[in-house]
Amino acid sequence: MRSTLESLNAITSKVDEAPALLLLTPSQLDAVSPSVERDTAKPAKRSLSKKSSEPSSVPVAELKKLQAKINQLNTTLSQQERELKQLRQTAQQDANARDEVARLKKNLQENLQSTEKMQQDLATATAQKVENSKNSSQLRMALDKSQLQSSILQQQLDALAQSHNENTQKNKELLVELNEKRKQIEESQNALTELTKRVSEKDQKTAALQKQLDDLTVDQADKNGVREALKAQVAQSKKQSDVLQQQLTELTDQNAEKEQQLVAMKKQLDTLTQSESEKTKGSQALQAALDESRKQSEDLQSQLSSLKETMGEQQLENGVLQQQLAALQKTVVEPKTEREIRDYSIGSSLAEDMLALLREKAANGIEVDSRLALAGVQDTFAGNSKLPREKIDKALDAAEVAVNTNEKQRKLKTEAAGLRYIEQFKKQKLVKKDPTGFFYRIDKPGKGKIDDNSIVTVAVKESLTDGKVIKDMEAAGTSIKQPLGSYPPMFKSALSKLQNTGSMTMVVPPSLAYGDKGLPPDIPPGSTMVYNVKILDVVAPADIVAPVR
Repeated sequence: MRSTLESLNAITSKVDEAPALLLLTPSQLDAVSPSVERDTAKPAKRSLSKKSSEPSSVPVAELKKLQAKINQLNTTLSQQERELKQLRQTAQQDANARDEVARLKKNLQENLQSTEKMQQDLATATAQKVENSKNSSQLRMALDKSQLQSSILQQQLDALAQSHNENTQKNKELLVELNEKRKQIEESQNALTELTKRVSEKDQKTAALQKQLDDLTVDQADKNGVREALKAQVAQSKKQSDVLQQQLTELTDQNAEKEQQLVAMKKQLDTLTQSESEKTKGSQALQAALDESRKQSEDLQSQLSSLKETMGEQQLENGVLQQQLAALQKTVVEPKTEREIRDYSIGSSLAEDMLALLREKAANGIEVDSRLALAGVQDTFAGNSKLPREKIDKALDAAEVAVNTNEKQRKLKTEAAGLRYIEQFKKQKLVKKDPTGFFYRIDKPGKGKIDDNSIVTVAVKESLTDGKVIKDMEAAGTSIKQPLGSYPPMFKSALSKLQNTGSMTMVVPPSLAYGDKGLPPDIPPGSTMVYNVKILDVVAPADIVAPVR
């Protein structure tokens, strides 16, 4: 009975730390409570029957006394069995209580982690807000600087425009003056032409008078007086012609001077035109720089607006987080009475179930926002759901379809990866296949034979084929201790191939492990499992005396 209770206590205390497959067969995984019944009466009965058969010459009275004593022992054994059953129930309740405490602790840790995470998020958001404020200040300074540069460029552009206007006015004045000079030159040329025409007419008249004079000299010698008069007229005409010639020379000089002034004015006009072109190019460059500055200012203004919008969104999000944090801080309840502890425990259990469901959904490729899920729970509790029932059912159906699809795809990938792992494992030396279907390699044979009644203490490391460790009893400092015959058939067969302190590596296909369902969220469906089994100790069973019925 003592060894049975010890085995029962070992199993109930290590059930959370040992691989589930070490305590249950695949067909028993659907049941939550592992079977830990121990049948120690049969070896005891055999032992007692041997003892009772030795004294064959005992008197009848002594045999009657012995029979009465046997009956009393049977009654005591029945009572002890009832007590054992009660102890088992108590141990089960104790295990359930320990599980409940573990869940409460885990829930408390998760709540603390969630609170710390929210505080970290709040601190991060605050730091981001400060950084955004700094960035906004820098952008504001850059915008002010750009606006200042724009105003300076605008002033320069205005000065250039004013200078351009002044130059244009000067050009207009010069053009007017040039036109006047040209008009004067034209008038001088017209006067020169008129004078030339007059001189030509005078020359013709002089020639005509000279001819008349010659005629008069030839024909009328006596007309000297008339000739002298005509000579005087010719002399006077010559004088007038000389005066006209002198005026013509002066006009020619003035015309040449006007031509020089016209050439100089043309040069000044060309210089002004070139200067105006250069100023126009400079104005265009300044205008382009001003346009670029304005464009940069618009870009900076757009970035500033975007940052303001982002800051607004972050402020709203920070406000929501602060409200949630304040709500969490307000709703912190310290359960004290028995009823409060019960209600708190029920809520904790529900939260654990929710978290397990969320982890299972995440393992199947459906990421769920915990804040929205919590909001849905709160709204449902408050009777104020924000979605109609039809929409909720439709979303749940779609999620279920996605989960099933992802689960099938994941199962196929997991099975394919397991087959590849088994093929690689089979190629290693010393690898063999057990008749039950799993593959194994003895890493250390050990020393010290093990029989079915031996109390075997083992530590098991359970892993997936990708190296992910599910449970490691040796690393956790735990082990499981029970008779060899109480282990599931697969592990019993594996342990029978070892001796004391031996170790082996097992590769178990899905059909012998967790099957098509897996063990969410850690073990996917169709997983091939890897077990590193190490025997820590082997103890021979104690002699148990039991009455012969």
